[in-house]
Amino acid sequence: MFDLKKNQSILFLILPADKGRATVVLDKDDYEKKVSDMLGDRKTYEELKKDPMPVYKRKLVSVLTRLKDEDKISNDMYFHLYPTSEKIPQLYCLPKIHKKDVPFRSIVDYTGSIGYNTSQFLADILSPLIGNTEHFVKNSRHLAEEIANLEVDTDDILISHDVVSLFTNTPVKESLDIIRINLEQNQVWKDTTLLEIEDIMELLEFTLTTTYFSFRGQIYRQKFCTAMGSPVSPLVANMFMEHLEQKPYSTAPVELKPKIWKRYVDLRSGEKRFRGHTRRFSQQLG
Repeated sequence: MFDLKKNQSILFLILPADKGRATVVLDKDDYEKKVSDMLGDRKTYEELKKDPMPVYKRKLVSVLTRLKDEDKISNDMYFHLYPTSEKIPQLYCLPKIHKKDVPFRSIVDYTGSIGYNTSQFLADILSPLIGNTEHFVKNSRHLAEEIANLEVDTDDILISHDVVSLFTNTPVKESLDIIRINLEQNQVWKDTTLLEIEDIMELLEFTLTTTYFSFRGQIYRQKFCTAMGSPVSPLVANMFMEHLEQKPYSTAPVELKPKIWKRYVDLRSGEKRFRGHTRRFSQQLG
């Protein structure tokens, strides 16, 4: 029997496709060319001449040390957040086999990077602020419950909108402004942390702008928008979408307003969803 795993010219992946489950076989050269072409977009990515991790690490340690000295985080939390690993986030891509020309979904394995634990820490703080609008749904079952008693007319139309590359299209500055307002207006987050708003904003800005990753030994930086693979990025994107939809929905004329409007953002990070698959990629591509 022909063993694909022993054929070094073939990239063999077993992964859940975006729609259903499938076994995907890709030619290694085709895969690398497609990823390289994507990274060649100089408006979005730039090649770095050296690893920026030491600079980022010093900055994060400085902030964490100050927070510990001010008794805003415990010694245990300080050592939990302290970046002991110096792993560079790795970029991988998954094929969207249900779409024309099989585009790739970019995945950054953020696990073990210097900011991973801090990003998860921030996600825990921000999570109580998510899902407090009438438009939020957490999963398909929640959606089914929301529309169970909806009366549908014969001329009603169901429309589904999809944001392309949500994380890499979520602006950092605007998102930080929105989060600051939410933190000021809804202080439920104070039940989970002793940090002040300025502390949270400082850590958030650091996490969202630490957008470096590696592919085939070359380090790149994503020039704008939130970091791929960071646990806090889905929450930030969700809060931005909540803000984005609020004004047009609330100000639309009654005759133009949708009968119902629901929004779903996967709050699991790409790293968490595909961790097992990215490890398999690493073994095959490394």
